[in-house]
Amino acid sequence: MSGAARLPWVDSARGLALWAMFFFHFTWDLAHFGWIDRALVLSRDFHWLGHAIASSFLLLVGISLVLARRARGPLLRSRAFWRRWAMLVIAAGAISAISFWQFPRTPIFFGILHCIALASLIAAPLVEAPAWVALASGVVSLLAPTLLAGPFFDSKFFWWSGFGTFEPPSNDYQPLFPWLAFVLFGVALAKLPFAARTESAGVRGGRSLPKALAFFGRHSLAFYLVHQPLLFGAFSLLALFLVSPGQENLFVGQCAEQCFREAAQPDLCQSTCLCTVSRAKSAGYWPHLANNGLTEAEKSQAHDDIVACFGDVSRK
Repeated sequence: MSGAARLPWVDSARGLALWAMFFFHFTWDLAHFGWIDRALVLSRDFHWLGHAIASSFLLLVGISLVLARRARGPLLRSRAFWRRWAMLVIAAGAISAISFWQFPRTPIFFGILHCIALASLIAAPLVEAPAWVALASGVVSLLAPTLLAGPFFDSKFFWWSGFGTFEPPSNDYQPLFPWLAFVLFGVALAKLPFAARTESAGVRGGRSLPKALAFFGRHSLAFYLVHQPLLFGAFSLLALFLVSPGQENLFVGQCAEQCFREAAQPDLCQSTCLCTVSRAKSAGYWPHLANNGLTEAEKSQAHDDIVACFGDVSRK
């Protein structure tokens, strides 16, 4: 939409959804790096929170398609629509490439951007139809996985559809169905009679909304692409200097397991590893030990500390 055609409340709503997503990913990163219990991000409540945030984004996509149609005419003949769509496709491809490199076991092969790109193509013609057509199509899309799911769609070739009998491993999986439904619901909502009457009121009322929300809403794609790399990079950098409780527990567990294979004394091994961590913290080389980045001098000191700890624990 052009600047004159933008609705501040739509930009602000999108900005609010972006910040909700930011804190969602911030929480995920906290768990990934061991600063909070990973059980939180694996919980059903957290799972549904992610779905709620994704639904709000897709609903706003549908609303924005209708507003863009009013501003520029038929979407499929609009250069701005195709330019935006090309940016989405390129961004989705970049995210997939990076995720296959960073998380080969749970790559993002069809996430929220992939879904928005394909759903926008499907929804664009329906913007020209009456609201009830988009609404009915949304209901069909919402029910489609329940009605059509089957083993035939378990092939990787069909994972994007959402018709499989299981959820593929991915850090962001938003298949076309049922998520297309929320884009179509947004189209239907924006085409209802009351929506047209409230559009002018939305321009006036939106001026009182926080400008920061509207700013981020106007640059949603850039925000989406930048926020997680910055968060993940910051946590990765922090891990070089500070060891999280989760990392410490993991280290102690691995240390005790290796000790047990060599000494076959589980109680002594656990105590020895805890003692080693304590000595490493006092000597200042604990972050290097936890991240497997010891210098030669630190390796020698760590060996001496392990031997000393084992001796102290054995004599008790």
